[in-house]
Amino acid sequence: MSQVAIIGGGIVLMLVCFSSSSSVAMLMMGGGDDSGSSSGSSGSSGSSGSSGSSGSSGSSGSSGSSGSSGDSGSSSSSTPTEYKYDFILNVPCYHTDRYGVSITDIRIDGVRAKNSELTAHVNPGWATCNSKEGGYECEGNNMGWNDPEPSSPQSNDLTWSQWTPEEIPVGTKVFTITTSKKVNNIEIDYHRPMYVPGWIIKENGREILREGTNGGEANAPKPKTINYNIP
Repeated sequence: MSQVAIIGGGIVLMLVCFSSSSSVAMLMMGGGDDSGSSSGSSGSSGSSGSSGSSGSSGSSGSSGSSGSSGDSGSSSSSTPTEYKYDFILNVPCYHTDRYGVSITDIRIDGVRAKNSELTAHVNPGWATCNSKEGGYECEGNNMGWNDPEPSSPQSNDLTWSQWTPEEIPVGTKVFTITTSKKVNNIEIDYHRPMYVPGWIIKENGREILREGTNGGEANAPKPKTINYNIP
């Protein structure tokens, strides 16, 4: 329905009355149905996008949550999945006549190291596994540094792996211990104090310990246990 009014100098103003209040609102905003619908979607989309940024509900919100979860995953992935402890010779052991560094056992946080956790970068040339008669002796192809000798061995139960001085000069990475989690303590039993070297120990490539002396010239105790506390 329309009305016509004559104002002043003959100017005609036509007012159109709509039964729908929403149509009036659209006319006053200057948009038609399509642009109004598009604008509404845009507004809704903008709201959803905002929700997405804050990780709230809604389809974009889920996306926001997913992004947040991704950040969390990225943070989690920065934790190493394995730890490598490299033992690099820094000071030769006291005894260097024909044979030198001699290891009888290695324990990681109190547990004897498994074969899968030990890598020899230089095979021990003097003895892969040596033992004395009358007690526990080497078995099969086991290396002396972690074979199943008694946990509290008598002197004649000891087995050991031993390198010559020539094959591991200063600066040689002799072996690596690899674990799935960070280690707090590594214990190494050496055959005698005179076979204890000074090490540089690196954790995942970062130096964490540097020794400036060896184990000295003593012949006993057998074995000689050294504790390496990992910071």
